[in-house]
Amino acid sequence: MARAQPSIAAQIRHLLAGVLALVQSLLRLTAAEFKANAGQLRGPLLALAAALALGLTALVLLLVAAVLALAQLVGPLAATVIVAVLAAAAALALARNALSRLAGVSLAPTRAMTTLQAQIDRLSAKPKSGEPTHEQ
Repeated sequence: MARAQPSIAAQIRHLLAGVLALVQSLLRLTAAEFKANAGQLRGPLLALAAALALGLTALVLLLVAAVLALAQLVGPLAATVIVAVLAAAAALALARNALSRLAGVSLAPTRAMTTLQAQIDRLSAKPKSGEPTHEQ
């Protein structure tokens, strides 16, 4: 006995349900991957915050002492400029270190995008002659 073919409307509903399930799965995967990638930012950001806090505290104390000590040799204006340039160089070194650590962290959901591309490729591939189709 021949099996009845599903109507076009039923096939479209089945296709839309599959696409919806795929999109929901990809959204869950993307959210999970984003959380995992964002977790990698914690260490470098904490290091950057600690560097800034310690740098500001130490800098204020050391800069005042350095300016006062150096002012006796070269005058107050020159002492202030010299100490400011050295402080800027130290701040630049700390910032470059933290930014280089952040550069290695990617927030892009690469697994989700790979999965999505594979699904798109699979859905857009035309079956070769002799291959079974996905009809039910």
